Amino acid sequence: MNRHLPTLSVLHYVYGIFTCVTGVAMLMIVLLGGFLSSDFVAEQSNDPAAGVVGTVFQVLGWVAFAVVEAWGVLIILSGRWIDQRRNRMGTLVVAGLCCLSIPFGLALGIFTFVTLLNQDVEREYNGTKPAIA
Repeated sequence: MNRHLPTLSVLHYVYGIFTCVTGVAMLMIVLLGGFLSSDFVAEQSNDPAAGVVGTVFQVLGWVAFAVVEAWGVLIILSGRWIDQRRNRMGTLVVAGLCCLSIPFGLALGIFTFVTLLNQDVEREYNGTKPAIA
């Protein structure tokens, strides 16, 4: 099972980068809110609710952006922990949270659990050499 750790690390890096790129899409919500709050929309309609809705969209967009980016960075950090063979419990927690994201996060989480819960991998994280069968 130890031979799967480099692959698992790369998969965490790739999925983390994919998540961060997806987070950038949240900025489209911020742009939509900026458009709704603009003077152009205020001139076209006499309804002041458009500005309020635009502000709500901007706030929600920034919050969603921050959450998704933090999540992506945490997944990348988990890949780094696998590379360095440290913080196994942190990686398992991230894997559990990845299982909430179907289908790719679920596959990555299950693969992470299967790999990191192996006895040889656990010994390697503890600094002892795996037993040769």
